[in-house]
Amino acid sequence: MEDVRQKSDKLRFKHINKYLRGTEILDIGSSEGFLHNLLKEKNKKKKFYTLDTSGNVDFKVNLDSPEKSKPIKKRFDTIIAGEVIEHLESPIAFIRYCKSLLKKNGRIILTTPNAIGLQYFLKQDWCVHYKDYRGHTQTFTMPMLKRIFSDLGFKIAKTDYINAFWIRNPAQYLSLVIKKIRPDLLVVADLSAQ
Repeated sequence: MEDVRQKSDKLRFKHINKYLRGTEILDIGSSEGFLHNLLKEKNKKKKFYTLDTSGNVDFKVNLDSPEKSKPIKKRFDTIIAGEVIEHLESPIAFIRYCKSLLKKNGRIILTTPNAIGLQYFLKQDWCVHYKDYRGHTQTFTMPMLKRIFSDLGFKIAKTDYINAFWIRNPAQYLSLVIKKIRPDLLVVADLSAQ
């Protein structure tokens, strides 16, 4: 039987997949790998790489201090950072590091919990992943993310409030009407040729 994380990854896949650019894709923090494997399965002409702090990945990097890790010479067309930035001590340094790994005209696709999402205001039993919010060191709003990317030289290609966690839940129906309270943010940011 499919677990809740796989269901939410399938929903997140629909939002991420349509914004992939180029053939060299870096997936940062690919967790148990379900979303990563789904992306690979549906995009056979693209080459996917993984980066995380541990595990069976192509590149091992301490995301809180990437400058202390072995340098990566390869550059990528698209970097996916799904549900990563909220766990890091320095999100701006992380995005700056991602920028250094992009090819000219590269793209970052980022998802993160929405700081003004309804999940932060509901009782524990309403939100599927309430307990998952432990371990998050940062929270973000859409204006915050837009500002960070803009300040680092990116052009925002797309933003959206996505409903990746609530599945058949009363909050899901409310978030259909009020997008800004959806549990996740999506930012697609393009690096201008420099």
